[in-house]
Amino acid sequence: MKDDSEDKLLAAAISAVLLFEPEGSIIKISSGRNKGSLWFQEHTRIIVGETSLSNERSKRSVLR
Repeated sequence: MKDDSEDKLLAAAISAVLLFEPEGSIIKISSGRNKGSLWFQEHTRIIVGETSLSNERSKRSVLR
């Protein structure tokens, strides 16, 4: 029975925080999910072993 009341209190606390905080200040996409600058994307691709963005964009299309 104690666990049930603790769960209800936890749910109430979370709901209260979500209700009283300005919209979007708590639940938002973290900056870590952004791709980053082109420089960062370019170097990440090279480190992983993929071709650089400049080479990838300059390739001719096979389906011409």
